[in-house]
Amino acid sequence: MQQEGTPRFLKFHQGSVRGVAFSPRDRYLFCSGGYDGKVNLYSALRMEWLLDYQIELMPQMNNVNAVRFTSDGSRIVAATNARSGRDRTGLATDPSGPNLAISVAVNGKGLTLVDLRMPLPLDYVNDLHGSIIRDICFVPSSWPWQNSILTGSSDGTCKVSSPDGRVLHAFQTGHAVNTVCITPEPFTRNAADGFCSLIMSGGDLVSSYVPDSGVQEFLKEHKDSPIWKLRYTSNGSTLYSVCDGGILRRYRRYPDHHEYLGEVYRHRGDIQDLDVSPYDEYIITASKDRSVGVLLLGSPNHGFTEYIDLT
Repeated sequence: MQQEGTPRFLKFHQGSVRGVAFSPRDRYLFCSGGYDGKVNLYSALRMEWLLDYQIELMPQMNNVNAVRFTSDGSRIVAATNARSGRDRTGLATDPSGPNLAISVAVNGKGLTLVDLRMPLPLDYVNDLHGSIIRDICFVPSSWPWQNSILTGSSDGTCKVSSPDGRVLHAFQTGHAVNTVCITPEPFTRNAADGFCSLIMSGGDLVSSYVPDSGVQEFLKEHKDSPIWKLRYTSNGSTLYSVCDGGILRRYRRYPDHHEYLGEVYRHRGDIQDLDVSPYDEYIITASKDRSVGVLLLGSPNHGFTEYIDLT
């Protein structure tokens, strides 16, 4: 069995790295975006840089704050900040099709919907939240609110809304929210094994929310360090988090709680983003220390592996 490896830190940016994302179609290809105006491509298998793209915009808009692949893996969507702002921003691409992307509006409180086949935005959702939206993700089709979007804002409000801005569900976390994520399994309220689907939110704390039941638990291992990203492995058994202070942490998920398993590795600067490869083989992190962290987690969850052990 392939064992967890040693983290590598790839330094191919000249500014803070604010976003990382794996390709949904290539098990090893991933990208990063940083405050040098570049989007870099890498191979996780070889842990090396492949090539870069320079974002050619107005000088005050060259800070790349988020990157995402489209669902077919053919394009990378990058978000930049207006007026040279340095706050992170939310960005999501539609997992069911390659043409729709959603970003935070210029005022930070609404959404901009983009059809990637068109030169102008498809639609705007104004003032969806009363404070800055920090993260966006699409709600899986198995959930009750089909064709919907989950957003989390700095005042602790999370909302599920339709693409035209109708709020379908909302709840308060009780803490500031910088990131949101949804457990990956098909939606269930009372599974035979005791697991139920959750909405996770991270900011001042990490909290798990059970739809129609309320907040189930709070995770406080980060202490005073704000959490910037949460991500589950593909089967929902393991949760990863990153925060100020440059620490990547790991949790084991149980039916009624998450067990803290400890630190995985550290960057020298704050970590702003993370992603897990499609087969759960690798994890990547984006840090303000201008590096991208890469770690082999173990064997793929299915398919072939190139690892052999000679005795």
